[in-house]
Amino acid sequence: MEELNIEEMRRQMDILRNKLQQQQIVSDRMVRRSMKKSVVNINKRYLMISTLSLLMIPLSYWSFVRLNGMSIGFWLVTSVIMLIAFGYTYWNGKALRNDQLLDGNLLDAYRTVARAKKRDHDWLRYGIPLGLLWLAYFCYESFRLSELVNEGLTHCYLGIISGLIGLAAGLKLHFRTQRNYREILEQIEEVTRE
Repeated sequence: MEELNIEEMRRQMDILRNKLQQQQIVSDRMVRRSMKKSVVNINKRYLMISTLSLLMIPLSYWSFVRLNGMSIGFWLVTSVIMLIAFGYTYWNGKALRNDQLLDGNLLDAYRTVARAKKRDHDWLRYGIPLGLLWLAYFCYESFRLSELVNEGLTHCYLGIISGLIGLAAGLKLHFRTQRNYREILEQIEEVTRE
């Protein structure tokens, strides 16, 4: 009789163990799907930034050189900055465009995502000073072209206001991307902890 009870308990434990394992597999799939959604969001933002960077090259020529008479040197500097932004964004997002990033070993995925998150954050270290230098050059060009000091000052103020609007939009985008990176890393930590 007692052997039957023990045998029945073992059978029930095996059933329970199988159910838990299946539930864990479903949970793992759901977490991976959620992580992939965050990666897709980051990639969309990177695609948007890359596209805008490339579009700004001909647009800046038309706007600065053709319409406002600024120097070709200013346009070249603007173009180089846009190419740097494009290259850095493309390079940083390259590992995230791997479709199998979150399908394999999550520790490798964690390292890849953490590295991309750090590089994305490091961009501020380069991007903000680069933007300030560009803005100073813009003000110099504005004063060089203006016959009146007030006119040059007005252009410079407009450039500063536009720069602040761009900075606010860029920081909002940056912090949203950083939040997506954090979510991915936290989810990987949660899955690997189990």
